[in-house]
Amino acid sequence: MATVRPFRINVPDSELDVLHQKLELARLPTNLDNEQWAEKNGVTVEKVRHVLNFWRNSYSWREEEARLNRLPQFITDVHVSGFGELGMHFVHSTSAAADAVPLLFIHGWPGSFAEVTKILPILNEAGFHVVAPSLPGYGYSQCPDKPGFTNEQDAEAVHQLMTRLGYTQYVVQGGDWGSGIARNVGKQNPQQVKAVHINHINVITMPEPKFDKEPNYTDFEKRSIEQQKHFTTDESAYYLVQGSKPRTLGFAMHDSPVGMLAWMMDKLFTWSDNYPWSPSEIITWTLLHYFPGPTTPFHMYKENNALKRDNIPYESTPTGVSAFPGEMEMVPRIWAEKTANVVFWQEHDKGGHFAAWENPDALAGDMVKFFRSVWK
Repeated sequence: MATVRPFRINVPDSELDVLHQKLELARLPTNLDNEQWAEKNGVTVEKVRHVLNFWRNSYSWREEEARLNRLPQFITDVHVSGFGELGMHFVHSTSAAADAVPLLFIHGWPGSFAEVTKILPILNEAGFHVVAPSLPGYGYSQCPDKPGFTNEQDAEAVHQLMTRLGYTQYVVQGGDWGSGIARNVGKQNPQQVKAVHINHINVITMPEPKFDKEPNYTDFEKRSIEQQKHFTTDESAYYLVQGSKPRTLGFAMHDSPVGMLAWMMDKLFTWSDNYPWSPSEIITWTLLHYFPGPTTPFHMYKENNALKRDNIPYESTPTGVSAFPGEMEMVPRIWAEKTANVVFWQEHDKGGHFAAWENPDALAGDMVKFFRSVWK
């Protein structure tokens, strides 16, 4: 049996030296200062220049690295059918409570394992053992070489991790890609997974049902429908690029830290609910992809082509949903109930796609309330 080994992030000085050289040589556009035609995402030349100057002169990766290393991190190998052994990096923080509930927290893109940071102490204090892995291809987890590694294999990998840690029953939470993976974990392991909680739903996994009569939607639900339409028509080009040309795009992102920064800023700004992202936060989120390599996370988009999904099977696992007003992909409850056993639904007045980071108290509070209600 593979061992579970402690892990600490330790970026070599030589890599930091190269990064600093690239930052000093960064070439920003000089002919866009007065443009009025570009996308309205806040990623202006002025904003990028401001963050870049902070990065050059004030930001300390070593301080951020030390903060991240306060999270109890480990690495082990898990077996995935058809793909052999894969190295999995994860956070594992246990509660002092005698009746603690094992909880699997699954991130998405452009997030990382670090998204668990703010909710971790809340959940530990509330009596949850928390496991937050880096998904295969993300961060310090190994990326499969062969094609065909879909979210079903992601689900198998994280379940194997929970089994390796000795958890015979547990609950799951996920946002972004993590929401679909969490549902797959429940489908694949109905005896082990007691409940699934998600804070992101798109029309691919929970499409609009056919109704004899148009439902009487609430204002919150109407806004969710409109935001979903806006995302599909105006904000999904990145999905097509990453899904069709992950390796090609990866060359640019791998070589240019400022290019990766701008790509990250676009998502952080447009997908959040007016969250005040600090330069340090933006840079650290960027580096958690740039240092390990931003190319391999893109493979998830290619392997899980939304256009190839047909029938959506009903998910009988008790499901809880936290709906945040700034989430660009959320559906009305009546839609979700057609494909999942929704027994908990909570709408909030603040927060967006990155709920664990933007509004950790609300998300963690929902998780505690829901999971405690179904854990018997």
